[in-house]
Amino acid sequence: MPFAWMLNIVWIALAVVVLVFFLSRLLKARLPFGLIGSMILTLLVSQGLLFWLSNNTLPTLNNAQRNVWLTVTFLLGLSTILRAIKWTLLELLVNRRSVKIPPFLLDISEWFIMLFVILLTIRLVFGVELTGLLVTSTVASAIIGLALQDTLGNLISGISLQIEAPFSADDWVEIDGIEGIIVRQNWRTLTLLTREDHRVMLTNSTVAESKIINYSRPTNRQIQTVYLTLSESYSPNLVKRTLVEAVTGLEEVILHPRLRSHVVSMQDGCVTYGLSYWLDDYSDKVVMRDKVLTRAWFTLHRAGIHIPDPTGDYKVSLVPEKASQLALEARQERLFDMMNSLHWLDVLSESQLRQLASRTAVSTYTSGEQLVKQGDPGDSLFIINKGAVSVYVRSADGRSVYANQLNAGDFFGEMSLLTGEARSASIRANEETEVIIIDKEAFATVLTQDPTILERFVTALERRQEGISQRLQEDSAMRRREMENGRDAFIQRIRRYLRVP
Repeated sequence: MPFAWMLNIVWIALAVVVLVFFLSRLLKARLPFGLIGSMILTLLVSQGLLFWLSNNTLPTLNNAQRNVWLTVTFLLGLSTILRAIKWTLLELLVNRRSVKIPPFLLDISEWFIMLFVILLTIRLVFGVELTGLLVTSTVASAIIGLALQDTLGNLISGISLQIEAPFSADDWVEIDGIEGIIVRQNWRTLTLLTREDHRVMLTNSTVAESKIINYSRPTNRQIQTVYLTLSESYSPNLVKRTLVEAVTGLEEVILHPRLRSHVVSMQDGCVTYGLSYWLDDYSDKVVMRDKVLTRAWFTLHRAGIHIPDPTGDYKVSLVPEKASQLALEARQERLFDMMNSLHWLDVLSESQLRQLASRTAVSTYTSGEQLVKQGDPGDSLFIINKGAVSVYVRSADGRSVYANQLNAGDFFGEMSLLTGEARSASIRANEETEVIIIDKEAFATVLTQDPTILERFVTALERRQEGISQRLQEDSAMRRREMENGRDAFIQRIRRYLRVP
């Protein structure tokens, strides 16, 4: 049978597929549907052709018809073999050993081999001279070449990008001003997935001509810097120290050892500061920047450092001569109303409460921010006006253990205020929390004018402490010893610390 040897390619293809099947089971990999479909189609066409040729009851095929079916079967078998080889190379070298072999280069190689074999088959099987065909199609080839100029340019650019390998799949990159993660690259385009879940397709020629920033190389760890522009009236040392303090409590943020907080520029009466920190996963860039800037805002405002209007547009309005005095009085009145609503401060008269309110401060903390740390020195009492905080105590093995939650109206830090004792627990804000802070000097001033307040105040504290976790009371060993020696001894200790007669 002329050209019957072409059917041997089918058996070779089946043998290759069987080997690939056992290899996939050994490697626990999945065979692509294209390879399985090609194998099934090759088997059906070849067996159908053999049945036709061997069955005398069916119409006999002439030479031309037989050659056509033999050629189709041969090309299907060859395609199956090439697909199997491509899958093996991708699985063993690219996926297992991370060898840089561009997938679409294998596709192009497969196309060229198939084209070459098709032309060779036309010459050998059908006896068609290709020289005349190529000569007569010169004009058509020129027209097609011009039409495919951009496509060929993208193909060549894609090949050069794959050879240079400035990025790979799942890398975070910025190309042509577009930031995203690389989803896939084929012979014509590169697909990016942005943070907004938009799929952006860039042609390979555009990518090759653009500036490429790869945020995933050489490692996923990158340095990120946030910038803040403040008035030149604030000391740079104060601002830099405040910015470092703002992010110190963030467990996810590690400051750069050398850059940390630094001055970037000075112009037009403003100073621009940078705060540099490590980012382990670039996909968390926006989330981490939000946490850093939120902490910076709260910490700067508590330190009295305000961010100016970046537009430089200022509203002009008539301000009364006593505007500052009126604002101060309104603030003191607001503080008085806050403190007057706390029943355990009923021991103070209205005048005493107003005097205390005039010497206290109000601070606001954001979620997750630490108000006090166990073991740190302190001399102030915190009263929660809005929000809630969690209380953590250090266990014997050094772990921070959750102990309690305090809500609006609760207080903490009374032992530091009254005796100067170190903080007995760590307090962390659960949400945006506003607290009233009474320090040693403010409280001592009120006690000096009326020493009898102290005993009533301690009694009120004792009643209030009944609702506090027993775990926190046990953590204050010094307080237990004082109470064991008697209430009077405890009050005398407070008097000595506050220097109250």
